[in-house]
Amino acid sequence: LTFMFLISCVFGASDINFYHDYTSGAKAAKKEHKMMMIMIHVKGCPECNYMKEVIFTQPETKQFMSQNFVNLLLDFKETEIPSKYTQIGVPTFYFTDPDGNIVHKQIGAVRGNKFIKVLQEAKAKYK
Repeated sequence: LTFMFLISCVFGASDINFYHDYTSGAKAAKKEHKMMMIMIHVKGCPECNYMKEVIFTQPETKQFMSQNFVNLLLDFKETEIPSKYTQIGVPTFYFTDPDGNIVHKQIGAVRGNKFIKVLQEAKAKYK
């Protein structure tokens, strides 16, 4: 039990910092000169929860997201979202330059280790 606690402390130390409003995330992206990863979700969405609870906890994914993106989780029922970020369903992911211009878009959850490939593809599109 002690071992499990120590492991969770070590791996939990590098959690992804998520902004929950667009304005704060956009300011941080400009300040840090980073792309934004915007996930539009809604509470109770099983695929959204899978991304947050499984994919975003994978060490390689956490590291890549934290190093390369300012990360936003925007609930479309509770958060004001700029109209250029429309969604057909949830989750919808937008990858933008620091000014909020869309570079890449992903509709739907991505299973296993495939999300890291989506992140890398988005990053490669913005130089």
